[in-house]
Amino acid sequence: MIVGRGAGTDMRKFLLFGLSGSLMAACLMTPGAVKAQEISLLDRAEQLADRGEVREARQALDRWQREFGDSASLGYIAQAWYLEARLIDDGNTAELLYLRVIIEGSSTQYADDALLRLGQYKYAEENYSKTIEYMGRLRRDYPTSEHGPEALLWIARAARATGDADRACAAADQGLQELAPTDTVLERSLSEERADCRATERTFTVQVAAFKDEVAAQNLARELLMGGYDAWVLNATSSDPLYRVRVGRGLIHTEAQSLLERLTRAGYAPFLVSHSGARN
Repeated sequence: MIVGRGAGTDMRKFLLFGLSGSLMAACLMTPGAVKAQEISLLDRAEQLADRGEVREARQALDRWQREFGDSASLGYIAQAWYLEARLIDDGNTAELLYLRVIIEGSSTQYADDALLRLGQYKYAEENYSKTIEYMGRLRRDYPTSEHGPEALLWIARAARATGDADRACAAADQGLQELAPTDTVLERSLSEERADCRATERTFTVQVAAFKDEVAAQNLARELLMGGYDAWVLNATSSDPLYRVRVGRGLIHTEAQSLLERLTRAGYAPFLVSHSGARN
């Protein structure tokens, strides 16, 4: 069979344009374009996950794993593990994926996110000791993480659930100090945790002096009242014959300490007394 001069050209066109569209695109894409597609696809999966579009997010992640999973850098692999953990239904598998990000991807930007998610997961399981462990590790290993104040919120919640009110209140206080001014939702949650602290913390008053003579005690109390202090007299009893002049009631430690320092500067010799009456 004789083939005309244009046949070679036609054959080349056939071979070129007969390729499938996806294969053709892959052959013609530059390395930079391939990398851009890799990043774009993974970010798309994360955006879908953030919007709660789970099925679509899984599809995008599955496609990324097929096309780029074998050659991706650790940073993108860690991102994929983190996304898979968020999207998977099985809790045990999700925990293993988060741990993989934390251990193998500890240098990536998703390690602190994984610690936060894992701590929240443990709180939901009522494993409060693990919640405190993971949130504490987040703050220790990633001190500049944006999740620092939120980690303190979960430490406060877990500590309160175990009956450790002192730790819960300290964590809530620290979280409020570190909080970004614009994060009103987290501020409200931390404030709610802190609101319960006054009822559970040991409270104090400040004792200024004690007298056997009630008149002397009342005179000092009036002097303090005139000086702007909330002074009162604890009356003597058969077991305690002294009239005790005190300032303030139901104060938390920081309030009582501030009042003590103020009275000391004014020339008195005060000391703290806990709500049980024992000298502190």
